[in-house]
Amino acid sequence: MGILRTFSKVLFSTAFILSLTLLIAIFFLSKITEYSTLKRITYPLIEKQLNITEEQKSAIFNYLQYRCANEKEININIGKNISISCEDIKKISENNITDYLAGKIFDAFYLEKYDCEIQGCLEKQKFEYFLSFEFHEKISEFFKYLIIVTIAFGLLYFISIESMEGRALSFGIIFLLTSIPYFLIDYTKLLLPQSLKDSEAMSIIMVEFKTQASFLLYFLFAGVILLLIYFLLRIRKRGLLTKNNKRYVAGKRRNE
Repeated sequence: MGILRTFSKVLFSTAFILSLTLLIAIFFLSKITEYSTLKRITYPLIEKQLNITEEQKSAIFNYLQYRCANEKEININIGKNISISCEDIKKISENNITDYLAGKIFDAFYLEKYDCEIQGCLEKQKFEYFLSFEFHEKISEFFKYLIIVTIAFGLLYFISIESMEGRALSFGIIFLLTSIPYFLIDYTKLLLPQSLKDSEAMSIIMVEFKTQASFLLYFLFAGVILLLIYFLLRIRKRGLLTKNNKRYVAGKRRNE
């Protein structure tokens, strides 16, 4: 029975830790690939690639206004087909043209429909798929099933531990270790070349990564609370043992 319980603890703890790690990674990835988050990350890169001067802004804006005099929608091909609504052109100013075009380019890439799944896109080297809404939907759907699996392994691991002390200690340590990556994000810049460290785009990416990873602090708080419960249970247990020992000694003396 002891061997079986030990085996089940090792099995379920390993399964729970692996599924929890994967769950956190998938959740983080789903948050990063959300429309608003990914747009904030990629916008500086798109703007830098456009590199539109003030003179070019004026020329582009005048050209779009000219086209919109006779058309409702303008289609521009830059490797991806971008549709520009003339209603939008009427609402924006010349100064906002770069922001507008960058947003349109992002939408064209993010909302594109792909003819491959995750593995197929990897084989075809369509890496832009992993920055698309389609990929975001896939991992968000997978995340829902993974929650159920992780909870199931967590419950099995919880049951396999004999005492409440052991449960509080085991889950407390796991949750504390789970929160560590949050504090390591800032140090990942040390692994990058100096040119990337100093770039505005990298600064934005690091800020977004840190913001989206803040959910790991919940695991930190949960881990601290569970370890406090463990120490309280240990103190209570020692107190009861001391009290029982005193009663035993007093009873023995009376019998003598």
